[in-house]
Amino acid sequence: MKAAIRHLLRNRRRSILALAAVIVPVFLLVLVLAMVGGMERDMFLNTIRFETGHLQVRRESERPKGGALPLIRDSAALVDLVGATEGVEWYMVRLELPALAASPDRSVGILVQGVDPDRVKRISPIYRMIEQGRYLEAGDDGVVVGVQLLKMLGLAEGDGLILLGAHPDVGMGVARPAIVGIFNPLDPELGRVIVQVDLAVAQRLVRAPGAITSIVAQVGGVDGPWDAWKIDQVVARLAERIPDGYEVIGWAELAPEFAGFMRILRPLTYGIMVIFFLLGGFVVLNILYLSILERTRELGVIAALGATRARVMSMVLSEATIIASVGAVVGALSGAGLVGLIERLGGIPLPGLYTEMMAMMGMETVLRLRITGVEIVLSALAMIVVAVLSAWYPAFKAAKLEPVEAMRHA
Repeated sequence: MKAAIRHLLRNRRRSILALAAVIVPVFLLVLVLAMVGGMERDMFLNTIRFETGHLQVRRESERPKGGALPLIRDSAALVDLVGATEGVEWYMVRLELPALAASPDRSVGILVQGVDPDRVKRISPIYRMIEQGRYLEAGDDGVVVGVQLLKMLGLAEGDGLILLGAHPDVGMGVARPAIVGIFNPLDPELGRVIVQVDLAVAQRLVRAPGAITSIVAQVGGVDGPWDAWKIDQVVARLAERIPDGYEVIGWAELAPEFAGFMRILRPLTYGIMVIFFLLGGFVVLNILYLSILERTRELGVIAALGATRARVMSMVLSEATIIASVGAVVGALSGAGLVGLIERLGGIPLPGLYTEMMAMMGMETVLRLRITGVEIVLSALAMIVVAVLSAWYPAFKAAKLEPVEAMRHA
């Protein structure tokens, strides 16, 4: 070990280059993992806040995709069960049904959402998008609609909107709430399809007082997809206690596109970083191999003095281990320090256009970073392993040198 340290200090330029080859991949990996962790958290929170919640309770059905959810008529006991379940932090009820929105001369297919105006604000961004008028109030007999739907129907704020509901459980229903608010979403399809009314208005539309289609709940202590096991526990707990004929649906089934993206994001990130690590390892291998070529005569003398091949090999591997360990620690601590500094400063601000878009959707307007101590340690260890493995070939070549031939090396 002492001989390895002396040689590293004697060839400082080469040692610094090897250190850089180790520091940079570890530093980048820590930053990338922190950015990916922040993205995962923000995307997860935004997904469950935008309508789905962590889980939903519904009646079992074999409805076609896009069809009406079956009604839950006597929901009081079921709502109490959800609210009393350990782990459930918050819940609300909702009634959704397909309908026709009509004006005197045209009609458009839409989805009516009957909601509790006070509680729905926790997961629906529509109230933030109100451009004219106001959002719903408790007991309101009005409706909020998208500006796109309003233009299609040729209506304005204050006009009555004819809603023709069609639910397989109850048949046709009609309501004519006044337009009290107009929202302008970034996604035109949302403004064309979704209208929100007070829950009581939707219940009149299906002629079923007290009816709902789902109970939306959130689980306490969930900060990101890495806490999904807490949601799974509550889903399992509810599934054991829920009456026959009902189902509990977790976040992954409610948002399958996002869940699928999460399954490939981390492996893709690790795959990219493997390339950085291999490049770093190749630099270490190249530097040590050149060092062996330059030190051939020296290594021959050492072998002639009685050093075994294992001893010579351990000298080279010791150099690689020292370089890898110091570089990995410096890279990991530097990356973690930068992540901590960025977080203390409030994250990385997004460009102006994205800031407005994210704020309107109720999402974070900055990119927050997140990394765990385990990820930092594993980043350093991974680079150490790659660097030491890369040093094995130069060490093997050094150990194979014949003393006499090596001493003749010019």
